[in-house]
Amino acid sequence: MGLLKHFRSKSRLKDSNGPQILDYSSYPPVPSTPARFGRDHTTRLPEKVLNIILTYVCPHAADRSYQPSEESQIGDGCMLCDLRDLATCAQVCRRWYGISQKLLYTSIRIDAVHYCALEDELAEKRKKTGKGHWRQRSTTVEPVDVPNVRLQLLAKTVRLQPQLAGLVELLKLPYMTRETAKGDLARAVSAMPNLQYVDLPDGFFSDDPGCLPLRQELQARCPDIRKMTYRAGSEEALELLAQRYWQSIEILDIDGLAVEPATLRIVLASLPTLHELTLSNMSWIDDTIYQLSPGQLPDFPPLQSLKLVDVPNITARGLKAYLDAPINRSSLISLTLDGTGATIQELPQVLWAASSLVHLSVTETVVKSLALSTHDIPPLTSISLKTLHFEISSSEDVHGLQKPVESYYAYLASSLHQNALPALETLYVRDQSFPDLLLIPEAVPAMPCLPRPFANGNHLTPNGNNAPETGSLKSKPSNLSVSAHSSGGNSSNKALNLQSAGSSGGGFTQTLEVFSKGIDELEWVVTSIAPPTQQSRNQSVSGSRPLSAYSAARGLGPQWAQGGFGGEARKSVIVGNGFGGFLAIPQEEAPRPVTADGRWGSVASQGSGGSSLKLPPSLGGSERDRERRGSRRDMWR
Repeated sequence: MGLLKHFRSKSRLKDSNGPQILDYSSYPPVPSTPARFGRDHTTRLPEKVLNIILTYVCPHAADRSYQPSEESQIGDGCMLCDLRDLATCAQVCRRWYGISQKLLYTSIRIDAVHYCALEDELAEKRKKTGKGHWRQRSTTVEPVDVPNVRLQLLAKTVRLQPQLAGLVELLKLPYMTRETAKGDLARAVSAMPNLQYVDLPDGFFSDDPGCLPLRQELQARCPDIRKMTYRAGSEEALELLAQRYWQSIEILDIDGLAVEPATLRIVLASLPTLHELTLSNMSWIDDTIYQLSPGQLPDFPPLQSLKLVDVPNITARGLKAYLDAPINRSSLISLTLDGTGATIQELPQVLWAASSLVHLSVTETVVKSLALSTHDIPPLTSISLKTLHFEISSSEDVHGLQKPVESYYAYLASSLHQNALPALETLYVRDQSFPDLLLIPEAVPAMPCLPRPFANGNHLTPNGNNAPETGSLKSKPSNLSVSAHSSGGNSSNKALNLQSAGSSGGGFTQTLEVFSKGIDELEWVVTSIAPPTQQSRNQSVSGSRPLSAYSAARGLGPQWAQGGFGGEARKSVIVGNGFGGFLAIPQEEAPRPVTADGRWGSVASQGSGGSSLKLPPSLGGSERDRERRGSRRDMWR
């Protein structure tokens, strides 16, 4: 009581002195509220335009691909930070909230860490929290469990708010999260009725008993799945597709299953929206899978993309029988042959039958050359093919000075020089020297048995008959304006500008990008071959010299850098050519040729009579000067 009397006495004393007047003159002025001028012009934007603008805030929200999270990263920023910024935009106004909410939940991506400096700050905060009181340490979330906690929060959100769960179409998770949090993943997908794609654990594709609850939830709650994979052990799960499960599957991958061909045909026919099929590691499949059996079994369905990997009993005869049907021939636009029975000798028949083919990938390991069998092989001919993966490699069992793979690339170069692939735009090869075969037709190895596709003005068809020459296949000598660059930071950068007359059978009429890579290389080297232009012809008047984009790692090649592949530092001089490029002057051991009238010529003019080789005056000098110029430290000579 004494303490309360003391407080009361203080209050009476304060009241008795009267009200106190506070002096605010020494206080800093209160900042005025900024006035808002004009009107919000975003209200006049259509929702479609505003949706595109907000997509740039979080690029990965626009991901609609059916690829796992490891292969579907969009942009170079931090996905978690972009997601946070998009969630902040949702708090601006009610109109932005609806659009941002749809972007946030249509394509959901859970990442383990921040791909920016914020991850270091968060890691330090977790360490400090772990050193606190024992109660705090017991509830601290370890960095490894962060994506699992995010998945738990997502499952709780979609189960409590069905309107948000109905927006989810794609769910992508880190590898370790989908392998360790199968129960949380099953609870999350059970509330997503419109789910089209989800990253699943590896055991799900092989019918692992630990993934049985997840499979049951996915089959019962998510009927709109678009992509599924079946591996060895999931034969029973594949047969369930014939019972009208997942009728919306568009992409199907079958790997190493042991099922009857009739069962496979029935399952494929029960998927009305299937357009991409991959068959791999199935040695029991042969050409009979394409045979027609009216009234007994459904036909092999028409596809847009067909991938055959390690299916040795599928031959070109079976593919041709499949392509004989008009509906199959008009729908197939992409074909992949990797380890099949369709050889390169039979490839022209497949190309001729696939009249709508746009993409072709051929991967084969050869043991013998084509030189003895090219007398009856027509060139690779297609007027629709735009992208070609021609990745041929020699077997390790082959020992000799000349690899058999050289004849295959010579055959491909001959087909290109004959303009048998007029629509081709992109070419992938596993031979570093293949662009040289295209730049200089004379560099193609002599193949006396190679057929003449343009004999008496007619074109030789894959069946051995002569067909009338079309306008797109006419042979015209052309100049090749070539520039090369690298698709990766570790690859060599080079640029060439060569004038080459087309062979007697044809030439290039379209821009062609050649991606070349050796067996031991990781990056592709890109060489762009463009059709002739007036500017390229004007530049080639003074001589066809290589243009160079400097590469200290590999140089311009064996003819310009001693040792080849960058054995030493680059030994050429970088000077301007007057057209915005650079001229590469070779090293002093290989002087530039001089024409009869004393002008500097090109390497291509060495064979002309009257030309002699002289040491340029700029390369002369004392022995001391030459030693100083050859220093490894002088990298920018």
